[in-house]
Amino acid sequence: MNQLTTAQQLRVSVKLIKPELLADVPKDYNARQTFNFLRHKATNYDTLIETHAAKYGSLTAAEKKALTQGAADVVIAALREENEDLIQGKSSTIFARFTRKIRQVLSVDDGVDYEATKTLKRSQVMFKSWNERYRRQKKLVLTLVASESPELFERVEAIYKANSDAKLLQFEKANDG
Repeated sequence: MNQLTTAQQLRVSVKLIKPELLADVPKDYNARQTFNFLRHKATNYDTLIETHAAKYGSLTAAEKKALTQGAADVVIAALREENEDLIQGKSSTIFARFTRKIRQVLSVDDGVDYEATKTLKRSQVMFKSWNERYRRQKKLVLTLVASESPELFERVEAIYKANSDAKLLQFEKANDG
């Protein structure tokens, strides 16, 4: 059995430590900024660099590249899994629960196109396409709700504007009662 090089060991040691940040990327970030945000904030990338530097000094170019590749592997895998769960209706995120509730209220069938799911899973640009699709859906939902009820529009818009888990939890509790 072959021993892993230090670079290979570093690559496989990258882990997702804050999965909730996958949905909290600033809207105006491009693909590179999104990856850098997730690499530094959602994975143990920086901790691994600090630990390695404390033990062995600075990283070689190959080691830094391996860490970056490991972070990319972890982030892409997490985004694929989250999007697949969302499409199949398995996700339990606040957005997924809200989407299911909207589907119920509007009596919309959630027929899942499993071939499209497989295609989406293979896509390297899945997060960007999902984010764009979400923005378009949000705009359509707000337009539809505004045409039906200005009061309901204000409530739905407030939910979309909520930027904290505490605020979303407050909305959930208000709607569960």
